[in-house]
Amino acid sequence: MAGTGKTTISRTVAKRFDDSDYLGASFFFSRDEDDRRTANLVFPTIAYQLARRNPSLREHIVKAANPDVCTAMMRTQLNKLIVEPLKRSNPQSFPLVIVMDALDECVKESQITEMLVLLAPVVQVIRNTINIKFFLTSRPEVHLSSEFREPGMEAVSRISVLHDIEKSLVRADISRYVEYHLRRIAKSILPQHTIWPTSEEKEALIDMTDGLFIFAAVTVAYIGDTKHRKPKQRLRNILSPSKSDQTTVSLKHLDNLYRQILVASLPESNEDDEFQEITHQIRQILGTVVLLLYPVSSRVLEKLLQWEEDTVEPALGPFHSVLAIPSDPIPIRVFHKSFPDFLTDKRRSGDHWFHIDPSEHHTRLALLCLTHMTNLLHRDMCGVGNKLVSQLDDVESILQSKVQGHVLYACRHWVAHLKEAVWTDELGAALKNFCVNKLLCWLEILCLDKKLSLAILALDFARQWARELHSSPRLVMTDDHDTWDRGLFILTAHSSLVKAVACSPDGVLLASGSDDEKVIIWDSRTGAQVHSLEGHSGRVLAVVFSPDGSLIASGSEDKSVRIWNTAVGIVVHILNGHSDWVRSVSFSPRGDVVASGSDDGTVILWDSGSGSPNRIFNGPPCWVSSVTFLPEGTQIVSCAIDSTITIWDTQTGTLLWSFKGIKSGARFDAAAFSSDGTKLAYISEDGISLWDYRSRNMMRELTARIDYGVYCVTFSPDNRFIVTGLKTGQIAAWHVISGTQIGIVSGHAKPVASVAISPDGTRIFSGSHDHTAALWDMRSGWESRDGNNHSDRNVHADAVRRVAFSLDGNMLASVAEDNIVALWDIRSHALIRTLNGHKQTVTAVAFSNDGRYIASGSNDETIMVWDVGIDKPIKILEVDGWVEYLEFFLDGLYLVAAFQSMESGRGSMVPKLGISWSRWCTRNFGECEQLSLTREQAQKLLIGSRSSKGAPPSGTYLARDKDS
Repeated sequence: MAGTGKTTISRTVAKRFDDSDYLGASFFFSRDEDDRRTANLVFPTIAYQLARRNPSLREHIVKAANPDVCTAMMRTQLNKLIVEPLKRSNPQSFPLVIVMDALDECVKESQITEMLVLLAPVVQVIRNTINIKFFLTSRPEVHLSSEFREPGMEAVSRISVLHDIEKSLVRADISRYVEYHLRRIAKSILPQHTIWPTSEEKEALIDMTDGLFIFAAVTVAYIGDTKHRKPKQRLRNILSPSKSDQTTVSLKHLDNLYRQILVASLPESNEDDEFQEITHQIRQILGTVVLLLYPVSSRVLEKLLQWEEDTVEPALGPFHSVLAIPSDPIPIRVFHKSFPDFLTDKRRSGDHWFHIDPSEHHTRLALLCLTHMTNLLHRDMCGVGNKLVSQLDDVESILQSKVQGHVLYACRHWVAHLKEAVWTDELGAALKNFCVNKLLCWLEILCLDKKLSLAILALDFARQWARELHSSPRLVMTDDHDTWDRGLFILTAHSSLVKAVACSPDGVLLASGSDDEKVIIWDSRTGAQVHSLEGHSGRVLAVVFSPDGSLIASGSEDKSVRIWNTAVGIVVHILNGHSDWVRSVSFSPRGDVVASGSDDGTVILWDSGSGSPNRIFNGPPCWVSSVTFLPEGTQIVSCAIDSTITIWDTQTGTLLWSFKGIKSGARFDAAAFSSDGTKLAYISEDGISLWDYRSRNMMRELTARIDYGVYCVTFSPDNRFIVTGLKTGQIAAWHVISGTQIGIVSGHAKPVASVAISPDGTRIFSGSHDHTAALWDMRSGWESRDGNNHSDRNVHADAVRRVAFSLDGNMLASVAEDNIVALWDIRSHALIRTLNGHKQTVTAVAFSNDGRYIASGSNDETIMVWDVGIDKPIKILEVDGWVEYLEFFLDGLYLVAAFQSMESGRGSMVPKLGISWSRWCTRNFGECEQLSLTREQAQKLLIGSRSSKGAPPSGTYLARDKDS
């Protein structure tokens, strides 16, 4: 809880350990300080203080420090600046204590979580050799509390909850504090020899604090305000709050105190225009002060708010007990976060005069920032000409002298306010005006401010914000293109072929393995190198992340598997057991087992915690090119170079299934399983084959553009696509159900040897023989198509009669009076193919349960069964009448059709009385029987086995019949 004295305790601990020379370093987070509101500088600051305080560490830290380290990933900072110097230092120079206060004040939750994730294994590794302790304080925010409950953190930490400390001890501390300050107030304001306060008043005041140190601090500041000089009256007001000030929330006394401070700032009458103007002014200035990303001076506030000079300080005059209001240019600060919490929580502030609506004020601040930048930024604003930043002396001084404070604030933080803003036409117009007219000027300021890396994230967010908050539901179709370039980063640290790549489960880290015998970890957001993992004595052929992202396993031509810690970049285990190259590695779903496949024909299961082998599987006497766990972790699949696919039980070692999946003895190259374990894709000299694992049957062969040569394959996270690396240096994607090729990415100069996809499916990571790894942005999807596909929704030339969704909701079929069946991809809204064969109006359509087949019925008295990947019918069933209804039922075992016989009458065909029903077994579509059923009997037959007709299972889309 805010106000319990956490920071006071941290300062006291730091002071006492400093006095005894045991303090290694301290870092106090503060959302009001630009350099302390994030964790960017935590480890550099700690390293700097350690170097100053400890001679044995100084030399090692100085050697590790370089100009890039402050902008490097936190993992790199921790490893290079702290962990490695600690390992090399003299253990006798310790113990050391590092104090880190107010973790909850870090505005980037992901950063502070990452910091804790990094610290836990480091403490685990070094605590047996180096006596170093971390003293951390924080509010019990959800993301922090959950992290401290993680097993790794629990093993190295001990938690003390301030609320559990005996109340008598807390009361005694607060009592001493209150007595001290009240004596000072009496001495400085009241006449000499005045006895004040009485013991009863003092005890009542201490009782009201209810263990909150902040209440005591704000109270004595309010009572001792030298501008009002009425300590007795103010103390009585606090001890006797009016009924209107009562509240039921847990912080009622503190809230009452804040409310009294606010009420004292208002005019006595609340009915005239002056009152409304003053309350509006108070909300505007307080809302700005508490929501700014860092504190600014009164002069900067005036310009930011477009107020007249010398108006901010008088407006804030009544709030000296909750705000530090120094003279310009010193920034105005909030004493404690409990005050902003009170103002922005309507349940606590209650009255509309005081409540600060964050979204309303962020919208106003975003508009002000965009307006100032548009009006005041111009080319070469700092007058540096064509000089590089590295050629300038004291860039910070240049910025401060040439760019006004409110403009510099706007350049740094406009997008942070936009993030919390609501859409208004005025704000949307301001954003467009800024982007069109002053974007390059803004980039110039960020470059001088050394914050250019923020630009990509800021603009990307602004684009998403505008699209999400100001867009109506609509169907967007894309133009056809054969190839496109969506490269985010080209990563060039390797000196030889990159043959293996992987993405971490959270998508933040990338790993690449190369013939240069290195594994490199990258930051996917910036393209920066995090760690270079060296140790293999042969080419690295495989890399994979553990499910929690904390470990990487790599396989090499040196016949070993190495397990690395991703946080600190050190090897955890070296696994020796194979007698030949290790080509494939895989983690079990729980991460406790690593599987490795080798050219010696064996698959070994290793304990990832101890590094010991658990089980050895002996397959065919040839190279094992791929090894993969199925989702439940109880089965493992190995694929050998001779095309043998083998499935083992990991618990018993039993061979479950083995077969050769490639015809004509072609060489096998690579394989991949879908994340749900139902589909297998593998590549060979023959091309790409898709298998249904459950039925052990081949689904289809992908033949388009196979002449390109396929080197690697993987499934997209949603299992809708497979992505392949090609000999041409391109990356191709294929639709799993239809088998059509839907896009090609170009960029590499030589064959693509490995591909991986981020967990959210938005990015592809590729490794190539051109010695590079590349990261591709695929957020607009795989809508780039070859010439056989179209993006025109007006395919039908006549009225659409029926539509049907596939059971998984990924495809839609439409049929019309133009005799055509059209097959669509739901997510991309793209036409997959048209099915032509019927000679008259198509009146019924249905998908099989597995989505592989479509049945269409027509007035030409035929039912055609189609494979969704082929544009010709695989079966034509003749019936005696016009087809009225089609459906697959009993888990797709049968196809049922209703049709009506016709006869000539009055110059046209008219229906006979009654409906006939037939059903066919879907295994061979041979007619089983013709049934004479009433419609009610047929409906009963189909109950419980219908597939969706009006909407897909998810309920996300609705399709309707409509005349084209």
